[in-house]
Amino acid sequence: MLTATYVLLTLSIEQKKERHFISRLLQYVQTIARRPQEIDPVFIESQLKELTSFAEARHQRKVEACLMPAVRAAEPNCAPLMNDLESLSKRGSAMLNAVYRCLRRAMRRSASQGNFLCKTIDLYCQNLLKRLDKEEQELLPLAQKVISSEEWFEIGSKFLAQDDDNAASRPELRPIRSRIYPSGATA
Repeated sequence: MLTATYVLLTLSIEQKKERHFISRLLQYVQTIARRPQEIDPVFIESQLKELTSFAEARHQRKVEACLMPAVRAAEPNCAPLMNDLESLSKRGSAMLNAVYRCLRRAMRRSASQGNFLCKTIDLYCQNLLKRLDKEEQELLPLAQKVISSEEWFEIGSKFLAQDDDNAASRPELRPIRSRIYPSGATA
């Protein structure tokens, strides 16, 4: 049960981070929508890349690749929920593509394109929030009921491996190793 707690806590923490990021982006978009001539497409692009790399990677690696298959195998009646989640993911991908098309147009500094960009980003973020709500309110409680301890252990192992891979690719998350200096001293 400890492994299940780890998995659920990990997902919960990541979802809170994602919600916070979405909230900041929505606040910026709603503020700038009133002044489309002041839109900074480069800033929006960097924020979108950061959000999508976190949100989509987390969802694909942890929810779609680990949690959903385990729930599907343990609960044959979960097809409607899985279909909803998959639909939200597909819709989100299509919306994200639309956001990037709008972003390219907005870089030409068209006010009407800026308004459309803001609306498209808002729709994408709302879709992400809906997907997060569905995960929190339906998928995770169902997973708690139907996944066995052995399966939780396997999911937890995958999460740890993914977290290790992620930490290894980010210098700020790598463990500090002792350094040996020419004088023989260590740091």
